Amino acid sequence: MELTNYGITLRRLTEDKIELVRNWRNDPKISSTMFFQDYITPEMQQKWFNRVKDVDLYFIVVYRGEEIGLINVKDIDSKKRTGETGVFIYEDKYLNTDIAYRAHLVMFDYIYGELDFVSTYAHIRTDNPKASRFSQFLGGVACESELSDNSEMYVLSNEAYWTNQNRTRFINKWNKLNKIL
Repeated sequence: MELTNYGITLRRLTEDKIELVRNWRNDPKISSTMFFQDYITPEMQQKWFNRVKDVDLYFIVVYRGEEIGLINVKDIDSKKRTGETGVFIYEDKYLNTDIAYRAHLVMFDYIYGELDFVSTYAHIRTDNPKASRFSQFLGGVACESELSDNSEMYVLSNEAYWTNQNRTRFINKWNKLNKIL
């Protein structure tokens, strides 16, 4: 499965790419932002992939033909039509750009449009304020009942996604830059 829009391609994670993701995930620049920070062995990675491959959505983020990160919706509840989102961009040259935002738009267009999700949520470490600001920019709302000493949760509803002014401004700008009217 492949999703493409806004100059980004999301390619469904396949078994031949789990070592790439494991290496990214074990890098301290990524693992330090995660709740699970232990070293991930090849065996752990294979067991994880076997558990999630048919029930969760994990995508390699591809920009200009380069595999640069991972975005996902996990712990999907198909009855409630919800799931937990996450992303990391591994390649430093794409940090502090709009790449992660565009990747979210591609994924959210799919899950809120095609799969008709009701909402998504993101658990974020409290020592990662950049991720908190990003969740708010996407339209997520802090869920006070889920706040703890080391984590907070942001919830994004289907309606909030489609009406988010940041999204609308970005798409209008994107369309003008690409002369799509």
